[in-house]
Amino acid sequence: MEILSLKEMMAREEEAFRSGLTAAALMEAAGEAMAGRIAELYPRAARFLVLVGKGNNGGDGLVVARYLVKVGRQVRVALTAPEEELGELPQAMLGRLRGCGTNLEILPWREDLDFPGSEGVVIDSLLGVQARGALRGNLAGIVAKLNEARAAGFFRTVALDLPSGLAAYEQGAAPENRDACVVADVTLAVGFAKDVLVREALAGWVGRIEVMPWSRETASTGARQALLGHELARLLPRRNALSYKGDFGRLAIVAGSAGFGGAPVLCAQAAQAMGAGLLAVVTKPEVVSTVEVKAPPEAMVSGWAGGSEAPAVVRKANALVIGPGLGADKETARMLEAALAVGCPVVVDADGLNLLAQRLDLLRTAKGPVVVTPHVGEMARLIGRKFSMAEREAVARDFVEQHGVTLVLKGTRTLISAPGKAFFFNTTGNPGLSTGGSGDTLAGIVGALLAQRLAPLEAARLGVWLHGHAADLALAERGCEEGLTPTMLSGHLGHALVSLRGLAAAKPGLLERAWELTRQHEK
Repeated sequence: MEILSLKEMMAREEEAFRSGLTAAALMEAAGEAMAGRIAELYPRAARFLVLVGKGNNGGDGLVVARYLVKVGRQVRVALTAPEEELGELPQAMLGRLRGCGTNLEILPWREDLDFPGSEGVVIDSLLGVQARGALRGNLAGIVAKLNEARAAGFFRTVALDLPSGLAAYEQGAAPENRDACVVADVTLAVGFAKDVLVREALAGWVGRIEVMPWSRETASTGARQALLGHELARLLPRRNALSYKGDFGRLAIVAGSAGFGGAPVLCAQAAQAMGAGLLAVVTKPEVVSTVEVKAPPEAMVSGWAGGSEAPAVVRKANALVIGPGLGADKETARMLEAALAVGCPVVVDADGLNLLAQRLDLLRTAKGPVVVTPHVGEMARLIGRKFSMAEREAVARDFVEQHGVTLVLKGTRTLISAPGKAFFFNTTGNPGLSTGGSGDTLAGIVGALLAQRLAPLEAARLGVWLHGHAADLALAERGCEEGLTPTMLSGHLGHALVSLRGLAAAKPGLLERAWELTRQHEK
């Protein structure tokens, strides 16, 4: 789905209003969708606190509160402005909220307001896309209190449309202190992902992005797009009953060396969970016995004896992964050169990237498509210099156009692109991915998808999204990011696929739902 600026988002809304849709109907549709997603994200949350501003973002929060009360959640609503100062729509939504149930409390904001503990969720509906300028006065104090309470109390914070205060940084600056904006765990974007939400430098305030789609008819066009599940769901087709293991590809993983025997195992676990038909692990001779004991029993483990010619199991592969834990010596360089000469798609990761940084000319020798998966440090080595977060897109564009590869530039907002193609920003994942072996798991996922004949850009997009979504499912199950391991990620990939395919049928977007609500009201 395309990414819009705040100005472009407001233009879409104005266009809808000119067509006859009312702001009240759109607010109702957005609030209903956001409440439904919040209830799904936090099924065990015992307490919800909604912080309501006086503008339309506050109106969204009041609608969310009403729908949460309807499904039996315990909700407190804190009004941060006197009722008479609320806008027309928020006042109307407050009237509809009153009397909704006994599990509702509406109260004015006060300095000693009781925030929930770790079992609760705070919903930020203080400021929306129309707010401009830095936080000041009463709102600045409220945001500081919220962030402080979140850090101390471990509740989850959900921002509606964008974290309050973030609009001030749309033009490229970054906050100088934590309390310049609400720090959210999840931001529920209305209609489209906004440009300010996908900037890497702002990810610490935005958290994970969930988009409430504008319309089921929205086309995936534009030079910058957000990865959404319902648009990716059909990339990996259903399997035919008349099939055999060869239909799902031969993947060879060239990885591992003394002291790094775990990397090929993690990569293989992920590839197996992602459905590769035949799986081979080719490693340095000195660790064959170690890897053989730890690798999935379905994987065929062998050693690369040396020399400039790839072993038969590598030459016969439909896709390769090379680099995790492989070392960066001269022998590994020969292995990389031989792997690139096979002619099938190759994922180059970890030590493979470190070797490429020394021999970028090897990319010109590749006889098949290449996917490179660097983190920021590896990318800096590839281009020969450090770069700022603001340069990510420029660096990525220069690299893919110069070297003809598909790039997965890892980060909180992992960025994916290929020559002549759009930038794609990932929306899944959480801090639990910040652990050793997470990249090996991603390489195995992308390699397995390539082996199943997905095009490199599609394999990268789908693989990155599923990798993050598996982490989100694991977080929902465990309740904490700490200790989330790559093995757990692989164990959740099947659930991630099921979840993804559940999104395949496009549900009504906000526009369709708003028109439906309008028709119901007219009756």
